[in-house]
Amino acid sequence: MTSTQTDTVGFSERVRNALRRRWLHFGLRDISNNDNHEGLERLYRLHDPWHLDSHREHIRFDLTNREITHAFGRVGKLLEIGSGEGYQSMYLRRLCDELWGVEVSKTAVERAEARLPDAKFFVGDVNSQPWSQEIKQFDLVVACEVLYYISDIQGTLGTMNRLGKACFVSFFSPEVYKLTGLIEAIPGVQKSWIAHDRTAWLLAYWTNE
Repeated sequence: MTSTQTDTVGFSERVRNALRRRWLHFGLRDISNNDNHEGLERLYRLHDPWHLDSHREHIRFDLTNREITHAFGRVGKLLEIGSGEGYQSMYLRRLCDELWGVEVSKTAVERAEARLPDAKFFVGDVNSQPWSQEIKQFDLVVACEVLYYISDIQGTLGTMNRLGKACFVSFFSPEVYKLTGLIEAIPGVQKSWIAHDRTAWLLAYWTNE
């Protein structure tokens, strides 16, 4: 490749990255804590808008799997709230006999289904599902990096407790102040931290039996 071709490729990459950043900035407005399903669907016009297929996130998935295994061993039926395009779902699938996922973005669900055809994925929030009123039908309900996009966090935790014999959540350390009070109020909750490359996440888990 000539130097001119290299410069052209580099310029094109910079343009693509700049456009991606502008779209993310546009898409992320009014997303936090307000159930903006349309905004989340808009974000998925980009593939992997959260950069979940990155080395850092794969490390997080692996460390999260270790914590789940340590706390609960192998799981029978697992529900993942906020399953996205299925990147973390691929890791969670290794831990369970049956994986269900729920995600508000139809586009993301389609990609997750292609990635994991042996799992069950549903479009919408967890409370809109026909099975959301059933009691303790899952051995474990997981919500990783998703609670801060929901307006009624306490209500969602209540749904998780209704559906799951056990629950597990994780969130990025800068969001701890928003969630820690609700998490610490859960009877019997246990907490731990995982970290990689100067980034930390708080993990919390508990049983409902």
